[in-house]
Amino acid sequence: MRKDLSDAVTLDIVRCMLEDVLWQVKRSRVSDKNFIVTKDEEAVKIAKKIGIEVLLETNQVSESASVDWASKHLISLGAEKILRVPADIPLVKSEDIDEVFNYALTNKSCVIVPSESGTGTNALLRSPPGVIPSFFGTGSLKKHIQAFEEKGVKYLVVENPNIALDVDRLEDLAPLVRLPQTKNLTTEYVLNSVFKNR
Repeated sequence: MRKDLSDAVTLDIVRCMLEDVLWQVKRSRVSDKNFIVTKDEEAVKIAKKIGIEVLLETNQVSESASVDWASKHLISLGAEKILRVPADIPLVKSEDIDEVFNYALTNKSCVIVPSESGTGTNALLRSPPGVIPSFFGTGSLKKHIQAFEEKGVKYLVVENPNIALDVDRLEDLAPLVRLPQTKNLTTEYVLNSVFKNR
């Protein structure tokens, strides 16, 4: 987004999305513990305000490395299932999170929710948590599916439009203003700042 919007506006949108996603994670009826993996001070403050536990990184190599580092830590605490969701899916609702967990519980399987493009992974539930490594980035959906199949692990690919929409570019913000039923910090900010005079 930085090539289309100022750094300040981009940062405001990132903060709004993070807070919106964390509130929905917190409201999940199925998830019994919630964590954020970060080294960003602002993200830590937002998480603490909402009541999300922080796994503080000292070094960030990649999203996959961060998720796998956190997974190892949570396994040591007894985690049996871990759902990873990113901070840039502002339409996600707690019901969407519960749906992913319920698919896993009902089918005794891992779950992948693809990105809107159909090539990325916007939610990944692994059970057990270390059954395959993370492959976030370009072509991650195919890589995760291949890893599950190579290990002979049962998995489901579940479509969910609220999880599928991630915000990487200015064009990704347009659906937020076309969906009046979704009112949150991100949609309010986008309506009043980004699209106000457009």
